[in-house]
Amino acid sequence: MSIPRITAAQAARLFDGGKATPVDVRQPDEFAGGHVAGAINLPLGEIETRAAQVLPNRAAPLVLYCRSGVRSAMAAVKLESMGYTALLDMGGVMYWPYELEYT
Repeated sequence: MSIPRITAAQAARLFDGGKATPVDVRQPDEFAGGHVAGAINLPLGEIETRAAQVLPNRAAPLVLYCRSGVRSAMAAVKLESMGYTALLDMGGVMYWPYELEYT
């Protein structure tokens, strides 16, 4: 199955409506430097070991993103192989034209 790619505007509508959760697959230092409000940080290299704990509902709508879109695409394939069924790929946070949250 191919993971649908969505725009930042489409993702923002889903987030605003509470219809999807943003998942940032960058490293913690990148995440701290600015992320989508409410995002869960699950680095690409930790998906196999932490996804079940951090994202227990495999049917919940998730919007994946990274810096440019490469890691989010890889994360989507990994999560799909683990049984996650409602995945969307926003690509990179560099295309997010809205305000970011900092931690």
